[in-house]
Amino acid sequence: MADLLPATTRPTAPQRLAEVSRLATLLADQVLDAQIMKQPVPDDHIRSLLDAGLLLKAYGIELPSLLGQIMLAAEGPGPVTSPKPEADLDNAGRLAWMFRPFQGAKS
Repeated sequence: MADLLPATTRPTAPQRLAEVSRLATLLADQVLDAQIMKQPVPDDHIRSLLDAGLLLKAYGIELPSLLGQIMLAAEGPGPVTSPKPEADLDNAGRLAWMFRPFQGAKS
């Protein structure tokens, strides 16, 4: 489609990167709104934001604030999770099994 435009009206590379930045900002805002409203965020939205962030970084363009936050979250460690209660019960059962021979011996 861009080939059909006259050379004078075709966007330049900096203009296209600025448009990528603008669209990524709008999508990041939608993703943030969805998270605030506890609505699901489509995987395609996250992938698109990450792709846009990597593209902008590759060309040395400063990331928009929201996109930068998403990129930092994606690069950082995953969320810290606590062990499942079933795992605790399983460990307690193993511990009780280990001490079973000592249950009859009291001092």
